[in-house]
Amino acid sequence: MLKLFNSAKQNANEAIAQAVKSLGQYGIGEIQQHLFIAYLQSPDSRAVYHANPRLIAEQLQLSEHETLKVLVAALKEGIVTLNWDIQCPACYKVDFAASQLCDLRTWHICSCCHHKHESDIDEQVRVTFSIDERLRSLPKEANDPEYRVSVDAKYGVVSGHRLLTLQMFRELFPRETIPPNESLLIRQVTILFTDLAGSTALYSQRGDSQAYSLVNQHFNFLFEIVDLHNGAVIKTIGDAVMATFTSPSDGIAAAIAMQEEMQNFNRRLESTNNPLILKIGIHAGPCISVTLNDRADYFGTTVNTAARVEGLSRGNDIVFTQSLLNHAKAIAEAKNYNYEQSVVELKGLSEASVVFHMRITESASLNSIITFA
Repeated sequence: MLKLFNSAKQNANEAIAQAVKSLGQYGIGEIQQHLFIAYLQSPDSRAVYHANPRLIAEQLQLSEHETLKVLVAALKEGIVTLNWDIQCPACYKVDFAASQLCDLRTWHICSCCHHKHESDIDEQVRVTFSIDERLRSLPKEANDPEYRVSVDAKYGVVSGHRLLTLQMFRELFPRETIPPNESLLIRQVTILFTDLAGSTALYSQRGDSQAYSLVNQHFNFLFEIVDLHNGAVIKTIGDAVMATFTSPSDGIAAAIAMQEEMQNFNRRLESTNNPLILKIGIHAGPCISVTLNDRADYFGTTVNTAARVEGLSRGNDIVFTQSLLNHAKAIAEAKNYNYEQSVVELKGLSEASVVFHMRITESASLNSIITFA
């Protein structure tokens, strides 16, 4: 009997090792593959059942962002399963009923205390991962609530919203959405809009083929910058981009990197005439996650405000609202920028808004230009 058990375990370990090799196609290196194999083969089955991604990050010696990429790639390859666990705000019990994003609804009823609450994807919905049962069958002891509570207390949880702002997840699982007419509450999101100033003139002056090529190149580095700053591109609209971030400081840092890369991009062009001019607007606040045109999207006043703020941009600048002021340090560390404050009326909003126009300059020092109260 022991021989049969050891043989079955060896076969499972070999299957896991073979499956993880497929992650190389996603740019996951051999070191991370070996660490991931060791994690999945852990003798403690509790560690691979509804596992906290931050615990896995420690095992893989990676950041949370990079670990989520590994896990999403593993999900695509059938190595792990994704769980959308919901914690009741009344009794704090965790409901495992939602195995897919489409299982979530606007309102959730706790299976333990029957409390009805809005599905808050920032605070109550968290993502966990389990090894696929086809690779490793787990015993009943793997389901240990006390163990999971202790892990969550040590590391904190990864919200469902964080996964929705992972570019790789959106690209590999474009149809992973909530049902039509349902929505998920998002307490805080940073919305960034970009657009190209004078794009009509660009096509006229450079010709359709060259202008199209330049616009695509600018999309490529904008997408890369968004991903590097823990965000996701939600959609493109003509020459415009809509991106989201769970952290306002990430959104600001991404905007600065975009304008700096746009300057570098223009310098690399063969001709300095008619450079591409990027407009950026940022706003942060609550909204809801919905499904529009069969894709996960965002809806609400925060989204509309961010779009209006981008409309105030004159190009080669970043316009942001007072909602970003707590993260001014990310801006203050940028060189060759200055900015000014103004009060504006934004269409569709009942009250005036305070906005800040941040511009690239060759000589001004940011810290000497403005001081926040």
